[in-house]
Amino acid sequence: MSFSDMNHFMFRFVNDAHSTWLDGVFGLISGLGDGLIVALLCAVLMLFRLRLGMAALAAFIVSGLLAQMLKRLFDMPRPPAVLEHVHVLGAALQSHSFPSGHATSDGVMLLAALLLWSLRDWRGWAGAGVFLLAAIGRVYGGVHFPLDVLAGLLLGVACMWLFWRISAAWPVECWQTSPWSWKITGLIVAVEAVVLGLGYHVQPSTAQPLALLLPVAALVLLMQEWKARVKHD
Repeated sequence: MSFSDMNHFMFRFVNDAHSTWLDGVFGLISGLGDGLIVALLCAVLMLFRLRLGMAALAAFIVSGLLAQMLKRLFDMPRPPAVLEHVHVLGAALQSHSFPSGHATSDGVMLLAALLLWSLRDWRGWAGAGVFLLAAIGRVYGGVHFPLDVLAGLLLGVACMWLFWRISAAWPVECWQTSPWSWKITGLIVAVEAVVLGLGYHVQPSTAQPLALLLPVAALVLLMQEWKARVKHD
């Protein structure tokens, strides 16, 4: 069996295992790799762990640009363009398959989740597992081959690891002494939450409920942090 055949076989193994309840789960969770959603998650992370959030945001931006460059360099067809009877969630995309941009963002957040807590803390592994499932959802949803997702995850993890190491030299402690540090971050969270909640189209479209749930959660966290900061001041 050739490498291409194996890639198609693994795609069929995941994509053909569809059911109504899996459509609901993967249709929603695969939206966690959407660009604005990841940007909002990075901003919320900056509220509580500034260096980690800034490293994640930088990794998200750089890895996203690299993924888009690779997409246009290879210009690989997506599953609906070369296979029949593909189970698709959302739009049936045709081109720029390699690597998966969503999986690239998921890779960034996967490692960020592990860095947020200790490797011995189940919460880190639970968070990483959620983003891993979100990446697999791109195969289940019929828009990427397994190789696209694997390459995207590795690219995202590599960029996150690189910027986490680089961020050790950033004067984060000095920035945190400024009364404006958390206010600027809070403003970013508020703006992204409003944009996401007011008509932004999440990709895939089946994940549109995230455009309501995540902004509300982000604003609640922002209000709690604002109250704590005001009380402390």
